[in-house]
Parts: sequence; structure tokens; C-alpha cells
Amino acid sequence: MKNTEKMFKEYVLPTYTRVGPVFVKGKGSFLWDEEANKYLDLFPGWGVSILGHCHPRIVKAISRQAAKLIHLPNNLYFKEQAALAKEIVNSSFASKVFFANSGAEAVEAALKFSRVYGRKGRRHEIIVMKNSFHGRTFGALSATAQPKYKAPFKPLLSSFKQAQFNDFSDFKKKVTPKTVGVILELIQGEGGVNVAKLDYVKKVREHCRENDLLFILDEVQTGMARTGELFCYQNYGVSPDIMVLSKGLGAGVPISAILVKKQIADIIEPGMHASTFGGSPFVSRVSLEVFKIIKEEKILSNVRKLSFYLFGRLRQFKKKFKVIKEIRGMGFMAGIELKVKSAPVFEEALKRRLIINSTHGNVLRIMPALNIKKQELEQGLNILEGIFEGI
Repeated sequence: MKNTEKMFKEYVLPTYTRVGPVFVKGKGSFLWDEEANKYLDLFPGWGVSILGHCHPRIVKAISRQAAKLIHLPNNLYFKEQAALAKEIVNSSFASKVFFANSGAEAVEAALKFSRVYGRKGRRHEIIVMKNSFHGRTFGALSATAQPKYKAPFKPLLSSFKQAQFNDFSDFKKKVTPKTVGVILELIQGEGGVNVAKLDYVKKVREHCRENDLLFILDEVQTGMARTGELFCYQNYGVSPDIMVLSKGLGAGVPISAILVKKQIADIIEPGMHASTFGGSPFVSRVSLEVFKIIKEEKILSNVRKLSFYLFGRLRQFKKKFKVIKEIRGMGFMAGIELKVKSAPVFEEALKRRLIINSTHGNVLRIMPALNIKKQELEQGLNILEGIFEGI
């Protein structure tokens, strides 16, 4: 442990606050450290590992594809990316797909495509929501409406206007002749697990349709069955013009996708955008396996069923413990807003070998693997209940 800590301090830039032991193995919803201590992980891979750690079918797909073909440039044809694009289009609103590597890179592409869409009318402004988080690259950071992430890097891009989340009236006030669209998280993860209201989303969607504004959804965290539907927008009865996916799309391997409707697809020309590693044979094959597992192992059914149990227990906690202010979320994306700082609770949970997340100062975030068993979820909630009893 001390040797690993020393190497991190000596050789790795300190962009993260690292905690805990040195982990060496993972399986399902569990991690083991180098001393063979077992931890229950209710926030696997920052929401990336939607099928838990080292799902056997994912490991098999990785091994087989790595032995066959890992990378090709995107000016050549290969079947894995084409098959994945077909799967995504057939499962969503989209007409066509572009592949990249991370959520932030996908957001960058969405912003660029919106510029192309708006150039005839010289429209370039995007409306973003307060408390939003869209990534740490320059464009994505400019679209992120949380000062703490932006402060060290100002001045940023100026083509963004902030509106209050869940406030349609404020959104309308921010629309100008220069506005080309809005980018929205249906559940603000880093912003504190704030859930968009149904009526608000429908009004924003309709206003965009009536005024030729792009309705862009950031589903980096909510996509891939996290909320009980394959994509979160399906819970709202609307469809976007552009949507970005990442995290669970690869269940551990780095991949993202930008989904666009036909009107946007028709204006994209060769050379407008590119990604060296985006949608390689390797990551595309793994992502295809993720879609197969979701269908064949009835992942959506598990999320829907156990979501009732998860939120039922959390609401019981709220009634029992005065330290809890509010419970928010959907599916397997839960936020516990506290009346005190959440970091000490996260640290205590780690001491008790439970991994959760602390965000936005006073919010605990739980995003378990989508195939978690009820007894495992119960084990984690029992640990959390014990922590609340001690506060």
C-alpha cells in the first residue's frame, strides 16, 4: 500500500483525491484489495461497470476480439462498428451514429454538430442548465454550469446561456434569435441527482420543435438501462434530436456515441469530425456484447424490480433519520441529500467496506451494477443504515 501510494505521489499528476486501499481484483458487485479484504461496490467504475466487475461474457468478448482485431482507422470498413451502429439505431430514435471514446468527447461532437446545424441562420448559442455537468474538455466544460469546475480555466467559450433546471419559464427567457439548441441531463448526476420533471421536459421538447431548436440530451450517465428503460428519454415519452452516450455503453471499455436524427445526419460531410480511436473493432465488439447481455439476461427487469426495493428502503431511512433531507432518483440512480456534508459518510462507508459516492457537497450517490442481486443490495443498505444510526 505504502509503495503504491508513493508511486502515485511521485509519478501521477494530483488531479484526483485518492482514498482507500489498493484494489487488485473485482467480480460482480465486489472488489478485493491486496490484503484480500472484500468490498461491496455500489458505485462500480463511477457508473461505467453496469454489469459489475469482470462479467464473464464481457471478459470472453474482450479476449476473443483482442486475439482477432483490435484497431483499424476509420477510413476503412470493418463489421464490428457497423453492427454496433445498427444495434443502436434500431434501439433508439436515431438515424445515424458517430463513435468516440468518452462522454466529454461525445458532448464536444454534439456541440460541433449543433454549430453546423445553425450556421445558415448564424445561430450558435446553446442553453444549458444550472448544476449541469457535461465533461472536462474545453467545450464540454464551457457547457457545464457549475463554477467549481470552471473557475481555474477561465475565460471559457461564451456561447452558452444558463437557465434554471426544471423551470420552463426561465428556459424560454433565455432563448434568443442566436439560440440553436439546448443540452439537458434528464437526471443531473454530478449536480446532486436532480430529476427532470415530466411536464418540464415535454414543454422544452415542444418549444424546441416549434422553434427549430435542437433538443440535445446528455445520457452519458443515464443511458444503457440505468433508469429502467434502455435510454432515459423513453421514460418521458419524448425523443431528442441529438443524444450522447458513454459510461455503460462499454461496461468498462472506453467508448462513446453521438446519436443524431436524419435532419442532422444529412448535413454532416466527410472531414467535418473524426476520432482516431472511436468505435474500434475492439470496443465495438464489447459494446455489442453489452446490448446482448441486457436483452438476454433480462437486465431491465432486474432494475425495475429492485428499484422499488432500493427506493423503498431509502424512503424508510428518510423517515427514520433526521440527517436525511431528501431522496431523489430513478431506477438504479439514487441520491440521498443530507443536512450535513456527505464526504464523511462516504469515508465511513469505505471503512466498513462499502463503496458509494459523495457529490455536490451533501449528496450521497448510489449507482449499483444493473445485475446486482437483492441480497447484495440489502447488504449495502444495511451497512448504510448502520452509519446513519451513528450520526
